[in-house]
Amino acid sequence: MIRGLVVHGGCGAISAEERAVREDACERAADAGWKLLQAGGGALDAVEAVIRLLEDEPVLNAGTGSYLQADGVARMDASMMSSDGRAGAVVQVPGLKNPIRLARYILERDAHVMLCGIEATQLGLKLGHESGVVATPQKISYWQQHMTEACRQLDYERMASDWKKDHHRLGTVGCVALDAKGDLAAGTSTGGTGQCYPGRVGDSPIIGAGTYCTRKLAVSLTGVGERIMVLLSAKRLCDLVADGKSLEAAGKAVMAEIETLAAASAGLIAIDEAGAMITLWDTPFMASAQRRGRGG
Repeated sequence: MIRGLVVHGGCGAISAEERAVREDACERAADAGWKLLQAGGGALDAVEAVIRLLEDEPVLNAGTGSYLQADGVARMDASMMSSDGRAGAVVQVPGLKNPIRLARYILERDAHVMLCGIEATQLGLKLGHESGVVATPQKISYWQQHMTEACRQLDYERMASDWKKDHHRLGTVGCVALDAKGDLAAGTSTGGTGQCYPGRVGDSPIIGAGTYCTRKLAVSLTGVGERIMVLLSAKRLCDLVADGKSLEAAGKAVMAEIETLAAASAGLIAIDEAGAMITLWDTPFMASAQRRGRGG
């Protein structure tokens, strides 16, 4: 039986030095997830394990390394979905070290799909999930350097105008996996967009936009979340494959749709029921890693 996983660490325009660090983080996370799959672990377990490691990487935009919003607070989003149709998501959650853990918990309960804000944080802490100080020196420095007068005044109109001119620092981490039983899973986690208006939500926690999974395909996206969200790009990819398009053709079609909408940028990873994988992006760089093999 084929097993496999694909990992991404976000796309965007970054320095050569940071590229190497991001790639190394993805490779190490992929190693951990692959080891779990080889030992007979499930796709959901692998996705959660990979993303938790990525959330612990200060250089990446998720968990510990999340960007700060304009008011200086990091509010994180995460989601997971399995091929049996269960899903869980958390939105604008401050103070949790690994928000993907809470997304997994919500998925497992199979009642609500999404929880948000401080109430979600409180639930995570009640469950024993680890709290975390989400403000690395690098991300604090970035916040200080990009603090405009519009941000200080929380002037939404001016901030929105500035965002449309420049949003090259794109983040998010994700993983898709196929286990020995043929089950698929997908997950995505993000710290959002730096210097955004407090409470801004992108595609990452939206089931169908940044994350989607069917019995045939698992998908995670990164990029300009506002554009991915309105196109429901993750579900769109799954639908195209269900309609008979090849995985490669479907992936390219979805990327073209995102690019056409206000010249947005994005990246995606996907794995299908047979273990076929794609990794696509249209930015200067996207960190990623793959593992695939047969097992008993």
